Amino acid sequence: MPRLLEMLGITKAFPGVKALSEVSIFLDRGEVLGIVGENGAGKSTLMKILAGVFPADAGELRLDGEHFLPRNPRSSLDAGIIVIHQELSLVPDRSVAENIFLGHLPRTKLGTVRRRQLHDDARQLLARVGLAIPPQTRVRHLGIAQQQLVEIARALSREARVIVMDEPTATLTSAEQQILFATIRTLRDAQVGLVFISHHLEEVFEICDRVTVLRDGNAVETRGASEWTEASLIQAMVNRPIEALFPPRHAMVGEVLLAVEGLGSGERFQDVSFEVRSGEVVGIGGLIGAGRTEVLKTIYGALPMTDGVVRVQSRNVRIRSPRDAIGAGVALVPEDRKGEGLVMPFPIRSNVAMSTLTRVSWLRCILAQGRIDRLADQAVQDLRIRTPGIRQPVQSLSGGNQQKVVLARALTTHPRIILLDEPTRGIDVGAKIEVYRLINGLAEQGAAVLVVTSDMIELLGMSDRILVMRAGRIAGAVARNEFSQERVMQLAALG
Repeated sequence: MPRLLEMLGITKAFPGVKALSEVSIFLDRGEVLGIVGENGAGKSTLMKILAGVFPADAGELRLDGEHFLPRNPRSSLDAGIIVIHQELSLVPDRSVAENIFLGHLPRTKLGTVRRRQLHDDARQLLARVGLAIPPQTRVRHLGIAQQQLVEIARALSREARVIVMDEPTATLTSAEQQILFATIRTLRDAQVGLVFISHHLEEVFEICDRVTVLRDGNAVETRGASEWTEASLIQAMVNRPIEALFPPRHAMVGEVLLAVEGLGSGERFQDVSFEVRSGEVVGIGGLIGAGRTEVLKTIYGALPMTDGVVRVQSRNVRIRSPRDAIGAGVALVPEDRKGEGLVMPFPIRSNVAMSTLTRVSWLRCILAQGRIDRLADQAVQDLRIRTPGIRQPVQSLSGGNQQKVVLARALTTHPRIILLDEPTRGIDVGAKIEVYRLINGLAEQGAAVLVVTSDMIELLGMSDRILVMRAGRIAGAVARNEFSQERVMQLAALG
């Protein structure tokens, strides 16, 4: 039988940029093809050509062995090619059934909607994706994972042959991710071809049959998923060995800058005690829900401290708000950069200056635009933020550059204690390396760095010591010479 999908010699250039150079991939029925690469490698451009958003400058597409030329998104949809983007495209105030059949609602000869047929057909599709909800439910009442499954049901309503999922797990919990993966396996068994794009390599290994690496607009290599290792995949993506991910740090460990004793925040966590020294990077590991994020937010004053003591440079401090934390020399880079770290429609300059307005204003009431520009220009230069200019809205930046803007905002307060919550979530390997180097630089300048991360390789590679939390308490500490994945997981799961 012919291949389900072939993209042969695809080339695409934009003014001043060659996005794709003779890229070839193929997809068989009942297969999950992983596509990985740094931001800017060409993944999105390749999928937009498949979806009919852009025309290719050169190359050929074949569907079931026949020449296929998608002139617009409608022609791709009609051919059974569905792209599910990271930002879901559902209509929140319409029902699940209406969203599933949006654009092709069952109608009578008079043009009215056949409601009974609509709901019956929607129930069948929801059952196929394992979602037991009434089809009349408004989409706004669903969780993110349920909305993802509704998107897949919508794809099936168009008799999808090829489904592309772009970062589908970015906002899902581990349990929700497993529901999605079960649905993907069901679709694979039904002979649907799936393209899975993700920065999370552990997901790629779990769900994909083959993996293609794109780098700088070129298809570097394709292998069966079992033929890759995490080290070889990273090396193919960034053209450097995995050891280069975590360059050696040459920091001198000095005095204790942060000490917490018996820290608690109601039912969130209790009796947490530890120290972080100047020049030290301390990692906090543990399972989701262990209380790691809550500890950082309590130290920063974003959650109430109900028990314990916080000391900064041996002095007791009472931090009731983020303003108090900034005044004490503490900065936080939050886990949710879009919801808590950035004002997405605002330009880079405004986001960078947001935590230090008194320094960029006259008499604490009139903003000095020149000072804001100089502060933002310096941040762009120091953190190598890739942008046309400081007036660019942050929502137009890649995930890695958005994360750098959050870091820049924290660093403008000149903190000595830096709290990082999942600092590399949702960014590509190349951007991760830049964040690791920045963390190294902060430690070498004498800062105390406390990092929460769910990435085990990152936790082991970045940290000088690891604290492991379980059920709202510190379950144990692991010294550098005792580092192992098994030891951390044992403490996280069993205490």
